[in-house]
Amino acid sequence: MSNSIINHENCYRPNDDKLWCKECVPRCIIEGWTSGNNGIDEFIKDTIYNAKYSDDYEDDNYPYIPLFLEWVPFDRFKDVKQIGEGGFAKVYSATWIDGKADYKRQNDKSWKKEEHKPIKVALKKLNDSQNISANYLNEIKTLWNIYSNDNHNYLKFYGITKDTKTGEFMMIIQLAVRGNLRSILSIHDLKNLHKLGYFHKDFHSGNILQNSAKNTINTCVSDFGLSGQSNKQKSDNKICGVLPYIAPEVLNGEPYTLSSDVYSFGVIMTELTSGKPPFYNRKHEISLVLEICNGIRPEFEKGTPEFYKKLAYRCMSAVPNQRPTANELYDILLFWHDASNADKEIPNISTSYEKIPDAIYTSRVFTFSNLPKPVNSSIITSYLEDEEDNKDCQF
Repeated sequence: MSNSIINHENCYRPNDDKLWCKECVPRCIIEGWTSGNNGIDEFIKDTIYNAKYSDDYEDDNYPYIPLFLEWVPFDRFKDVKQIGEGGFAKVYSATWIDGKADYKRQNDKSWKKEEHKPIKVALKKLNDSQNISANYLNEIKTLWNIYSNDNHNYLKFYGITKDTKTGEFMMIIQLAVRGNLRSILSIHDLKNLHKLGYFHKDFHSGNILQNSAKNTINTCVSDFGLSGQSNKQKSDNKICGVLPYIAPEVLNGEPYTLSSDVYSFGVIMTELTSGKPPFYNRKHEISLVLEICNGIRPEFEKGTPEFYKKLAYRCMSAVPNQRPTANELYDILLFWHDASNADKEIPNISTSYEKIPDAIYTSRVFTFSNLPKPVNSSIITSYLEDEEDNKDCQF
């Protein structure tokens, strides 16, 4: 089948990110394949029909690359190896033999598929996804909505495949070659996630990935399986996540909010000063939950600058409206980066520690009842009550 198509008049409008109308989509993209699931098929085709230009391209000679999801047969991957496992998913590295397909507009207004070299990717398999649960579709749609709206700040989302042995569906994602965040502070783009009206709901250091591109190190927020739009809250009382990073009001049964993500960021800030996961030497059970509600927070490494601690304590306040917004956080961290080189003032850290077996850093489902109302410790209260210090903390 030819990759060339007849272009309908005025349906190609680059300035409006309009690539093609439904009739002009190259037939080879939408025909001749199926995932075996109608919901997945329709979603992939919807991304194709509504494709727009990627604003993150590696070849400056071809700046206009259509952005959409692909269905990829599993036999187009080789060297599939498990590299990680969480509470709800497994992650594999693999070589995608064909690489991401790019379609370039030709002078005769047709589209041509460009040949690509094999690339390394990550395959994320949600457990028991053979029947495509609502949660799995939620992760696929959320990840695509976020990536397609801001595709240079998040890991690339290429498409979907299915493990032929298990029948489980897998998302094809850019491989973060430097692993997850444990020991450096970077200005990530949580603010853009919130700007789009989403909260993350499972924000911890294992879900902040580092990737190298164009001689720079990029930090990307990942794993949106629990994410949701802030105006579409669930009514059930299930709490999901990694216990030490969950905001105390959420542990107490209150609805998740954007500021709950900010609390998790504050916990990550403590981890970055020590190189050790929060409460690595404590059992992650009800006794720790009670202490968190009563104001206990992870400790900072000795020598951590006061301005750094002030911001982290603001983030970890038991009162959600005392926390900065993600946009404020971005501005503060950017100011530090440009003006004060805050990262150079954070003490040298040691990543040597012994985690006890009951300190669990994979996402789990929790149910708690009759917890005390969350309060701040005297330490956090002293930071928050000093108005002058808070002004210094901001800028």
